[in-house]
Amino acid sequence: MARGLRAMGLASACLMEPGEKMSSPWEVDYWIEYDPWDLAALDRWVARWPEKQRVAAVLNRRERRVMEHALLNQALQLQGIRPWQAKIFRDKLLLRELLEQKAAHLNPPFREVQLEKSGPPPLPFPFLLKPRNLFKSQLITACRTRRDWEPALERIRSSWEAAQKRHGVRLEPSLLAEEELEGSHFSLDGFVTSQGNMVFSPPVPLTTAAQWGLEDFHISVRWVDPDVKPCTARLLEGAARDLVEALELRASPLHIDLVSLGERVWILDAAPRVGGYRSEMTELAWGCSLDLMSLKVAMGESVEWEPRWEKCVAVVELFPWEEGVLQTIEGLEEIRKLGSFHRLKQRVPAGERVGWAKDGFRCPVFVILVNPDMKLLQKDVERLREFVRIRVSPS
Repeated sequence: MARGLRAMGLASACLMEPGEKMSSPWEVDYWIEYDPWDLAALDRWVARWPEKQRVAAVLNRRERRVMEHALLNQALQLQGIRPWQAKIFRDKLLLRELLEQKAAHLNPPFREVQLEKSGPPPLPFPFLLKPRNLFKSQLITACRTRRDWEPALERIRSSWEAAQKRHGVRLEPSLLAEEELEGSHFSLDGFVTSQGNMVFSPPVPLTTAAQWGLEDFHISVRWVDPDVKPCTARLLEGAARDLVEALELRASPLHIDLVSLGERVWILDAAPRVGGYRSEMTELAWGCSLDLMSLKVAMGESVEWEPRWEKCVAVVELFPWEEGVLQTIEGLEEIRKLGSFHRLKQRVPAGERVGWAKDGFRCPVFVILVNPDMKLLQKDVERLREFVRIRVSPS
């Protein structure tokens, strides 16, 4: 993104936590080191920053930096997300409570659950337990019968501290319990202008871990499929518009995860940013830059969806079958020979601990595939699954 801004004649400044490793740091004009546990200090620093009058827009692509985005907008007197909205976006329970007041049809049944207290199940089975402010489907646990209830709480308690350290977050002391929904899973990315107009990129169908027969809650495959039915897209966009009005959101990108069944649509989660992988997926599939659209919206300009071509894209996240210390990932060379192969990234080096999302881990490797033919793309996804073996040791 920084390279693209420089090509447009714009300079870039980027927040950086102490000790954070950056790729291509020379492409960013200003690095701003800050303490994520002391946002008041960031606010004071911005007030004294000699370059603040030059700032045209603030952009964010990180789950953890939603509040920083809002505080910078406010301190620099820019339009876009505000701290009260950021607080709701970063807390699934607060989002549920807001929707219950303003757009209850977007909510499944839900309850708050105290992590350290035992008691009766909060909802009829089946339901899911979720941390309020953790991302990427992490620590989500299913309660499908009465005998799952206490073990599910204990499983989350035992992973709580490690997940906080691993991802640099302070988790809220209670959980969200919500009905386990049946239906088709989608994500949707859109943009809200300063006038409240909305523009959407096409919905992204999602293959869940459960659809692959895995007892986890991560998304196994994100698809760009040009053949999503227009009636489905309209239903999803309608839910997004209702969410935007409930949150009074303006001059912002919006990423939403949804479940659709017949004429019903429920919102699972939402964030005021472009979704993970979506910038690359959209440029590969349509030739459109969601990052550029985010910039235009933040600067108060109008945006349009103008695809230049049509291709099918799949992003596949791969997890080990059990928790342990990563030894090796086999089959990566075979993946590189697939006709649809675009790129892959191993996120976790050998020697580090890996596991399922429900135990608080992110995927150790992801693969991006591109093909003009959806059937060929689907075949390569299945072949990819056969190739990969993630080897771990138990200690």
